[in-house]
Amino acid sequence: MEKLGCLGVPLVALAALALIVFGAGGPGAAASSPRLAEDASVPDAYRALVIAAVEHCDEISAPLLAAQIDAESDWDPQAVSPQGAKGLAQFTDDTWNGWGRDADDNGRPSPFDPADAIDAQARYMCHLVDELADLPSDPVVNALAAYNAGPDAVRSFAGLPPFTETRDYVRTVKALFPRYQAAFRSTAHAADCDFTLTRPNPRTCQEAIDAARREARSGSLVWHRRCLAFVAQAYGWGASGEATAAVAWDRALASGTAHPHGTDPPAGALLFYDNGDDAGHVALHLGDGQVATNDIATPGRIDIVPLNDLTGGRWRLTYLGWTPPVFLHASEGTSDVG
Repeated sequence: MEKLGCLGVPLVALAALALIVFGAGGPGAAASSPRLAEDASVPDAYRALVIAAVEHCDEISAPLLAAQIDAESDWDPQAVSPQGAKGLAQFTDDTWNGWGRDADDNGRPSPFDPADAIDAQARYMCHLVDELADLPSDPVVNALAAYNAGPDAVRSFAGLPPFTETRDYVRTVKALFPRYQAAFRSTAHAADCDFTLTRPNPRTCQEAIDAARREARSGSLVWHRRCLAFVAQAYGWGASGEATAAVAWDRALASGTAHPHGTDPPAGALLFYDNGDDAGHVALHLGDGQVATNDIATPGRIDIVPLNDLTGGRWRLTYLGWTPPVFLHASEGTSDVG
């Protein structure tokens, strides 16, 4: 059983059909809205390259390319797989020879050059979408599967092949996709940051939200199994003063500050979940349907994802409700967030 952060739940066994693998809101459905989330932890040096690469076809979006790079190399431009695949986009020599070019005109076409790799990745994905367009299944799923297993394998099975590695690869890209997809978000400050607190926090609600966004952009990997520490430190505390998220939720219930199953949590609220173990999970609501949480895409990292990604996505958590950001037993000290 995989234990990530406070989540402590196994990956959901997804059905084999491509439609179920991605669902209505997955990468294929989102390709027509190719906005990359401002808070996605794409390295600054690569963000413009990913955004520019989508010009090659309408079916391939910037969030899809980013999720694919994350799955392939975890944004390491010098990555080399045991099979010899190279660079951010993990090109084999044969595929690179067919699709690689000197995209940044520096005189050295190389899969280890991010500009060259991302350009080739996008063009190759567009080619795969076009080459497999006559198949009845989702074209983006087919392209991803072909990127991993080759187009001949996808065509021979008329869609997603029954290979464990390929299906795991498609599932991984699907799981990473929401953290790169831009969700609707107002440009105004979070007007819902208005709580009556029995103990003031070192940071205001808006400051906590801003700090959480900065932490997500940093790509730091220090938050493995530290969901309660994250939300407390987002509000400026050195430590939460609670043993687990489940203990914090029970205390909020006993004090009458919890809102069990509350369907309209304000920005800045703490969202609590049952994750199938004794620890529970807690995340920070950013407003506009977004949440900041650890360990969702990568162990230890803070990601910003849609609210329903926790309950209806990869982790299938049970939503318990929300509380104001009250930390009665928190201790002062240096916060690691933001």
